[in-house]
Amino acid sequence: MKMYFLTKQQKDYLFFTIALLLFTSLIALPNLANASTTSTASIDKRYNLSDLMNGWEQINPKSALPTEHVPGFANDKLFTKKVSVKKGETLYGVLKKAGVPLRQQRQIVATTLKQKAFRFDVGLEMTLTLRQLPKTKRKELAQLSVQLNKNRRFVVRLQPNGTYKAAIERTQYKGKLQYVGGIIKNSFVKDAQRSGLPASIASQAYKLLAKRKKLTRRNIKNKDFEVIYEVYPKKSGIAPRLQYVRLGKKTSMQLFFFEGEYGGSYYDVNGNTTASRGKIEPVKNARISSKFGYRRHPILKRRILHKGVDYAAPRGTPIHAAADGTIDFIGRNGGYGNQITLRHNSSTKTAYAHMRKFKKGLKRGSKVKAGDIIGYVGNTGRSTGPHLHFEVLKNGKAVNPLTAELPRPTRLKGVELAQFKLSQVRLFLQVAQQRVMTETVASLTPETIAKATL
Repeated sequence: MKMYFLTKQQKDYLFFTIALLLFTSLIALPNLANASTTSTASIDKRYNLSDLMNGWEQINPKSALPTEHVPGFANDKLFTKKVSVKKGETLYGVLKKAGVPLRQQRQIVATTLKQKAFRFDVGLEMTLTLRQLPKTKRKELAQLSVQLNKNRRFVVRLQPNGTYKAAIERTQYKGKLQYVGGIIKNSFVKDAQRSGLPASIASQAYKLLAKRKKLTRRNIKNKDFEVIYEVYPKKSGIAPRLQYVRLGKKTSMQLFFFEGEYGGSYYDVNGNTTASRGKIEPVKNARISSKFGYRRHPILKRRILHKGVDYAAPRGTPIHAAADGTIDFIGRNGGYGNQITLRHNSSTKTAYAHMRKFKKGLKRGSKVKAGDIIGYVGNTGRSTGPHLHFEVLKNGKAVNPLTAELPRPTRLKGVELAQFKLSQVRLFLQVAQQRVMTETVASLTPETIAKATL
């Protein structure tokens, strides 16, 4: 097995891992004696890396009780309970019954009601996570959460300074990595599908590779390929995502998915992006409450063009710059309320409206980087509730932010590049481990199993 795409340090580490895996496999061989009649030709080429690598299993919510992970409380003793609101109950009553101190009850109720994220009705289910205070039997509420839909939940979480902060978060579904490898005979997409790769992933991998080099039947024939993709539970509604693809021996035909501080994209081994931009998300994990296009205005009550996208989020939620740029305008702008406009190049601007306040120290001419916090969600100007109105302007004309392309750095740098390199090593280890398992299983015959059991 040639590892032409690894450094010497990576190879040394991999050889140690592979030796350990082979030793483990030999120990396990006696248990395979009953399967000796299975034909190796019938072995499915799809492998679930989650069964081999710790930490990738989808946690069953029922088995996760009575504890739930809460950011910032990893070293504390936590207790999680689910409660359902009964007739006549108030939020105060629910918290009191759970043992939450009165002082905290007031803070939590005030923080929750201020956001108006859900209706407090009979049957509403809430998850309460309590933290036991050190050296005492007293408890305090570390987190309260309400599932709004299958992908979003409302959370009130205890902060290090003792106050509570509300946010709307995306439900975190754990994916399972799957591996497919094989040889291309004629068509990349068709041969990859025959090896067990889903059609959508095979097509995406082909398109990404084709951006690097023109692919013809002649220059891909008899080349080996490897793909790692991630699948999620059906209830999540999340489509499978390509994580890694390699075709042949050249590192230029080896691409990785990496999600940095701002958005995700595909990169080569050196951290050079293959796309013009990543996902535009000026408010992380926010719900889109109104899209670009004509609509009936909620205040003016007439049909007009909505020139941007509205992201609904609690007051005070950070707003991020969509791309590198310079502040062209900062201040009050009529019905738009507090607004910042960023100039990204000679033809492209982005606008952020209805902000509660701007980040301290910003002024006209200030330079910002993609992902920098520039302000906070509010309800200023002509607005019916807290949200960010986000616009993209090309040559002064508003375009759809969900399809617009913004300038972005073409190469990862600094901390992000270091994180990317670490993610590469992890993927290399997973690929190497899967190769060993594949080759070990493929080499099993009744004779080799019989020898191993003697």
